[in-house]
Amino acid sequence: MASQYITFMVIFTLGLSLVIITNGMFSTLNDQFRENIAQVELDAILDQIKIQIQQNLLIHTEANQSITQNLELPPTLGQGFRYTLDITNSSDGRKIFIAGRTFNAEVSEQIHFTISSGYIIRASGHFTSIYPILSLNINKNGNNITIHMS
Repeated sequence: MASQYITFMVIFTLGLSLVIITNGMFSTLNDQFRENIAQVELDAILDQIKIQIQQNLLIHTEANQSITQNLELPPTLGQGFRYTLDITNSSDGRKIFIAGRTFNAEVSEQIHFTISSGYIIRASGHFTSIYPILSLNINKNGNNITIHMS
């Protein structure tokens, strides 16, 4: 009787250990899968902002103008990651940097691009996914371009 009890407890402990190990493996894979989806979606958002800036400046070629555009962005990435976006420019005013990261900082992406060598660019702004609408304000005055994101 005692040997049956010991055998049962050993088998039960081994089974429980396998369940715990398997659960840990799948939860790690699930987290990594969610982060990969969030990274792909964050890349797509950064590219969308880049394309909107480029299109606005290529379509409207007047020397002095103001363009305001609102973009509806998803409030979450992947399966529930909130995120922030920042826009800045290089010190020489030639490049625009757009960076995004999730609130938990597990996923972060950055892109940079230039508009044209003839422009001096000043870009600033911060966006948080708590708000569903991102606003891009582009002001062109001669060779100076100011971009503000909020």
